[in-house]
Amino acid sequence: MKVVGETDLIERFKFEFERVGGIFIETTSQGIFNNISSIITTENIARVFIEKFENEIDDILKNLSVTQIITQPHSIEQLAQIDASITGCDFLVAETGTIVFILKENRFKSSILLPRIHIIIADRGKICSTFEELFAKTAGKFDSIFMVTGPSRTADIEKVIVPGVHGPQKVYLLLI
Repeated sequence: MKVVGETDLIERFKFEFERVGGIFIETTSQGIFNNISSIITTENIARVFIEKFENEIDDILKNLSVTQIITQPHSIEQLAQIDASITGCDFLVAETGTIVFILKENRFKSSILLPRIHIIIADRGKICSTFEELFAKTAGKFDSIFMVTGPSRTADIEKVIVPGVHGPQKVYLLLI
């Protein structure tokens, strides 16, 4: 059995994530501010929801040049008015380019689904090669799990693919 290295997992995840329409950016903790600032400019983002991060990323994100930063939403209506959300994630699955969120009290599913742009900051140590590995790591110790494979899209209307109907139009993943 071949042992898959970190570089192989990253390349496989990147390939699969971009194949389904995601935008992959490999960066460092120090590069996060410049990368997100570039996305804000490119996507014309004015209002952003930022999930709480447990490290220096919190301090970096507070300095973004936007009109409004929301860190604690008060309603779904408030989240529906933002242009982008910046969140972490719990795991990445390389075989499909899937981003995995284990829902907790401090994570709002609406912050993942409502904005037109979703920016995820993920640590490279969170990549699993398969769903089997993911479920072995979590051992079923979660009440609710949410998986996203690329930007929202549907072909319900006359079999024409329409982006952003049931979620973000664009999904960026910054891998640190």
